[in-house]
Amino acid sequence: MLDNPRAQPSRDVSSPIGTSGIDNNHPIAARKASNRFSDTCFFVECDYGCCDPGHGPLPQAHAITHRMRNLKLTLAYDGTDFHGWQVQPQLRTIQGELQQALRKLFNEDVNVAGSGRTDAGVHAHGQVASVATIRTMDTDAVLRGANALLGPEIRVLAVEEVSPEFHARRSARSKTYEYHVWRHAIVSPFHCRYVYGFRYPLDEAAIDRATSYFLGRHDFTSFCAAATEIQDRTRTIFEASWDRSETAWIFRIRGNGFLQYMVRTITGTLLDIGQGRREPEQILDILEARDRRLAGPSLPAHALHLIQVDY
Repeated sequence: MLDNPRAQPSRDVSSPIGTSGIDNNHPIAARKASNRFSDTCFFVECDYGCCDPGHGPLPQAHAITHRMRNLKLTLAYDGTDFHGWQVQPQLRTIQGELQQALRKLFNEDVNVAGSGRTDAGVHAHGQVASVATIRTMDTDAVLRGANALLGPEIRVLAVEEVSPEFHARRSARSKTYEYHVWRHAIVSPFHCRYVYGFRYPLDEAAIDRATSYFLGRHDFTSFCAAATEIQDRTRTIFEASWDRSETAWIFRIRGNGFLQYMVRTITGTLLDIGQGRREPEQILDILEARDRRLAGPSLPAHALHLIQVDY
């Protein structure tokens, strides 16, 4: 607290804070006390209900310190009616809905960081986000409150308090995606929002052989959006396999990162190989060429699922 609040009843807190438009009429203002976001100084104006009686009845500005909390949120969502993860003006997005809910819950302006950007229509079973807040409510209360404020298409599955250094994207070590291919002639109306209907004959052995060529470290320029702005397109694939049943084939892939349209283009190319349009060994040539025109089609987004993010 200030050493002598009585001696400085008209002190303007906007100067030490270095923020324009903040004065003694504002209940809370803050400044960073160091390079660590967890060390923050807050100036709180007391009223009759919260002042220490020893300070008298007049409102005064008192400095208190409180550590920022870093929360890790695990999310699931149906991406059908959203324009992807990232906030976009005038469009409904997952990040936008989550930030709006948390701002209401915490009664403060917060920014949510995600492990990555899912495209419009893509679903998530285990997306991860992180957010910093000064609020002290326990994690169970955050879980209940966030879900009460979110629409039914988005659910917060878990909330954990983590170290200040944790960041949903920068701390991630791997991500797992699945692409769901429906193998029956008729796609059930209870599955059509989540699977890609493909009833044509496929050569399982050829697909499996081609899938193995994606393992390891490669430049995936040929398998991402042509307009991708990211310069470093090298990624490492740890696992890639197919899980097959009578009704559905699920392509599962885990890597240290993925480029835009990458999983959808890999899956489209593998289906081409399964139909005999390409040879499995051509995967190596396509990777080496770094030419998007040589790979197969990018399949629809609605059958792509982000399964989990590992740290």
